[in-house]
Amino acid sequence: MAMHKVPDYNIYIGTLFALQGQKALADAGVTHVLSALMGNIDMRLVSSFKHMHIQVEDDDDEDMLQYFNQSNAFIAEALSSGGTILVHCIAGISRSSTLVIAYIMQDRRISLEEAWSLVQEGRPIACPNDSFKEQLAIYEQDGFAVSESSPSYRRWKLKKQAELATASGTAPLPKIYSEEKATGNSTVELRCKKCRCPLAQSSAIIPHFPPSASSKYDASYKSKIGPSMVSVLAPSCMHYFLDPVRWMQPELEKGELDGKFDCPKCQTKIGSYRWQGMQCTCGAWVTPGISIQRGRADEIRMFTAKA
Repeated sequence: MAMHKVPDYNIYIGTLFALQGQKALADAGVTHVLSALMGNIDMRLVSSFKHMHIQVEDDDDEDMLQYFNQSNAFIAEALSSGGTILVHCIAGISRSSTLVIAYIMQDRRISLEEAWSLVQEGRPIACPNDSFKEQLAIYEQDGFAVSESSPSYRRWKLKKQAELATASGTAPLPKIYSEEKATGNSTVELRCKKCRCPLAQSSAIIPHFPPSASSKYDASYKSKIGPSMVSVLAPSCMHYFLDPVRWMQPELEKGELDGKFDCPKCQTKIGSYRWQGMQCTCGAWVTPGISIQRGRADEIRMFTAKA
């Protein structure tokens, strides 16, 4: 079927072919059309509707998150005016369902799984691709907001740039760098073991976990993680994986795919990076691999003074 209605909403999800069924669209009371695909659309097919066209590929490298505010506002406008909207892509499976799921997540403040389940009640084949699912999970984690300041969103984009580096042989240039010194929200500051120079704050540390419980200590680690932990790393992890930090900028802007880090103060070798990714001693693979060796840094706990 070219299009299906989402339960509880005047929203239809469909294919590009659905635009050719002008009578079916009229019978459904469609007033708005949101197109999510690359290329041109025969404007004669959408001339009688309020129309938005988002140029987007059904591709693992596509940044769908950046469109959620725009698409949510258009869908909300259609529904608040008493209208009905068709959201379509080519096959009505991935791109269109992703935009509708994002809208329902925000509208009902519900999880990705709950919103996806509701959409599939109406259109069983609705299924965002794996990358879009990952972005929807970030959207949920960030409280249904899209912000360039979100660590999860920044890391996702940097990861995609790093993955492309493997194919192109060209290192990405980070646009945003974290500061070395701890801020008011930081719980931990990494410092050079030799000279005590600040290297990173806790917000720049990328969480990673052993892919399987490699020891009885790692097995219980996830359930115990919190402010009282002795370390932010699992016992078998020998690397702190970080967002790009300001002192790394001269090295990372050399355009190399891999290299070494020296402490910015005492010049002791403290870490390395590989844009293609790096495997921790715990077995986890992290992309990109921007790492400080555990044995070269100390974790300093930051405490807020009580009034």
